Amino acid sequence: MPTIMPADDHSLKTLKLEAFDLAGSPALRSKLETSEALSELDGSELLHLASLLKVYQVPAGTQIFKEGDSAAYMGMVLDGRLIVSKRNEEAAGKPLYSMAAGKVFGEMAMLDGEPRSATVMAAVDSTIAVLSRDNFEKLCDSRPIIALKLLRRIGRLLSQRLRRVSGLLVDYLP
Repeated sequence: MPTIMPADDHSLKTLKLEAFDLAGSPALRSKLETSEALSELDGSELLHLASLLKVYQVPAGTQIFKEGDSAAYMGMVLDGRLIVSKRNEEAAGKPLYSMAAGKVFGEMAMLDGEPRSATVMAAVDSTIAVLSRDNFEKLCDSRPIIALKLLRRIGRLLSQRLRRVSGLLVDYLP
């Protein structure tokens, strides 16, 4: 039975941002090594993954995507700072945290195909690298070891986040 995925994510296209490849920027390519999601990859694996990524310069104040949007990619902050916010009961966005270079975003929605769980905005001029779901699927087919390492690392990151939030929520339980 085929997996049903949501409609394509057009958030980057609607922002009218120019994509460029990492091949033309050794300085940005070296920043991939600091990404928390890529720490298990060796040099040749990073180079292969870099060939599947698109890079975007995002001006300060730009909303990259909003909570509830369709999702078809995950991103990594190469430079700058992003703010993640979530709607509350009054539908107002509340900032949850700030992420700097090396952090990943959008990994949950890329993996589970569900709509975005939060809104992400550039707090300052930022550079992000994006792995589309299509390119992730290509990676799974062509280089499954790299995909496995990436998935294993993302799983650890999500587990760490869940443990941290569970620790924070325990004080609110009756």
